[in-house]
Amino acid sequence: SELLRRLRTHAPKDSRYQLLGEIGRGGMGAVIRVWDEDLRRTLAMKVVLGKEDKAAKGATPPVDSRTLGRFLEEAQITGQLDHPGIVPVHELGLGADGQVYFTMRLVRGEDLRTIFQHVESGHEGWSTTRALNVMLKVCEAMAYAHAKGVIHRDLKPSNLFLTDTGNLKILDFGLAKRLDVEAGRTQTAEV
Repeated sequence: SELLRRLRTHAPKDSRYQLLGEIGRGGMGAVIRVWDEDLRRTLAMKVVLGKEDKAAKGATPPVDSRTLGRFLEEAQITGQLDHPGIVPVHELGLGADGQVYFTMRLVRGEDLRTIFQHVESGHEGWSTTRALNVMLKVCEAMAYAHAKGVIHRDLKPSNLFLTDTGNLKILDFGLAKRLDVEAGRTQTAEV
């Protein structure tokens, strides 16, 4: 696709990122903690997984065009959403090894399931009212996404994080769909 051709033209020979370890893995990609040598900061990097062996380490098996298209669409959709409750995408790129990735802010904190457990136990002053304030932040961020024509389609406690500084962040737009609001149709990225 045109996007992959553009990524190849400015793919580095050496990576600026030092891999620090896997954070998590889903159906389409793995999230890795990385150190950005240029900007001297820790980030999260999501890499697309090949279909043949999702548990393998090292080089990514070949990626089918549908999975790659969904991955690129996730990066583009998330990158277009500028809201404090949505994790910002910093870069979409192609590594020296040919692996497609995107980088984003590394979110540190607790997921919504843990927050609900805190409410149940009264841990650290968590109350129903405090948890409802977190849910209000979820609603505000999703209202923003919906106003931009984006439907998340995978909103669940493990994709909702309260950061160490008390900010809500919605993660993983891998199943998101962008609606063409004027025509009422769904748009997808081309591969």
